[in-house]
Amino acid sequence: MTGTLSALTPKSVGFGPRFVLATSTGSVLNPINSSIIAVALVSIGQAFGVGADRTAWLVSALYLATAVGQPVMGKLADRFGPRRIYLAGLAMVAAGGLLGAWAGAFGLVIASRVVIGVGTSAAYPAAMTMVRQQSVRLDQPVPGRVLARARAGQVTMAVGPPLGGLLIAAGGWRSIFLVNVPLAVVGAIFALRWLPADEPREPAEAGASGAAAPFAEVRMLVRNRALTATYLRYALTFLVTYSFLYGWTQWLEQSAGLSASAAGLILMPSFLWWPRWFRRSSRAGARCGDHCWWARLCWPSVRPVCFSSTTPPRSGFCSLSAWFSAYVQNAMVVVANQAAMYGQAPAAHIGTAAGLLRTFMYVGAIAAASLISVTYRERATDASLHTLATVLVVASVLVVVMTVLNARTAARR
Repeated sequence: MTGTLSALTPKSVGFGPRFVLATSTGSVLNPINSSIIAVALVSIGQAFGVGADRTAWLVSALYLATAVGQPVMGKLADRFGPRRIYLAGLAMVAAGGLLGAWAGAFGLVIASRVVIGVGTSAAYPAAMTMVRQQSVRLDQPVPGRVLARARAGQVTMAVGPPLGGLLIAAGGWRSIFLVNVPLAVVGAIFALRWLPADEPREPAEAGASGAAAPFAEVRMLVRNRALTATYLRYALTFLVTYSFLYGWTQWLEQSAGLSASAAGLILMPSFLWWPRWFRRSSRAGARCGDHCWWARLCWPSVRPVCFSSTTPPRSGFCSLSAWFSAYVQNAMVVVANQAAMYGQAPAAHIGTAAGLLRTFMYVGAIAAASLISVTYRERATDASLHTLATVLVVASVLVVVMTVLNARTAARR
């Protein structure tokens, strides 16, 4: 093993499949952990005797940790080397998974989500830093397919609910935490074998890099009104996305009487339908830029739930989940908004801009958890689901208004 690692050079890896796989494995852990908890909230609440207002903290804990941890891990990657921070993050994910699997109190389950959130925060900024460093080492631009894999990583959140449902059916809710251990180990093996070691740096150089304050860059990005509008749309749309994901899943289990595995499988169409729409929205998002026409699909997605006076028939569960998740969440939100961000951000600060986009996504997710806590309280009922959906309709209309106004401004420019 030592000989293999020492013989590894940037040119021998290049931007080939090994490099892409090694940098992307850790990056998918955050989106998977963000959505896998959706089908476990009811089971965990029953195990510890807590209601939906308290299980919402399992959602907020991960996103609060990630929102804070992402820029911190990015700065540590610049100072100490991206591969070191990448591996340290994977170690934290494994530790958080073990803590959650062995937790005997609800507070420890929340603590495990915090550890997992901090650990998964390292992957994205470290991976982007390694991609940039590899481009400098090879003296060649980053291939488009490598950036495409980086953009597409977030859509793996669609795997979370069906995977969580299967794991819960096989081994209970603790298995959704334990699965992080083998995933982190595999990611570490790939990183050690296929990612070039961090280049040695002088202490003075490392200190200068770590002390470089990014606040001037943030102020500059805030002055970019088009980019700021993209951030706000991203946060608001993920409020709708995560409210639907967590709220719909809890309602399926508590009011529709479905099991965790059945609720997870109902969201499976979002994963199966994704590839064709990802290609289409990649082209459209790059072409439309900050227009982000995906927002117009939010309204028809939540309308059937909001205005249904009776419980929707089970035959319509899959179609509603597929429509919302595949058309809005996966294809439109992630790809089109990231394409807009890449087109609007200054080239010299693309890393900061990408990190801020993720932060606004987490803000939307935290707001979604709070909204579910307020509307559902102890239990998800038909009435509380309709109340939640009404709020989502209002949020969707606001996103559409922002999109239209931004499109007109761009057209005038």
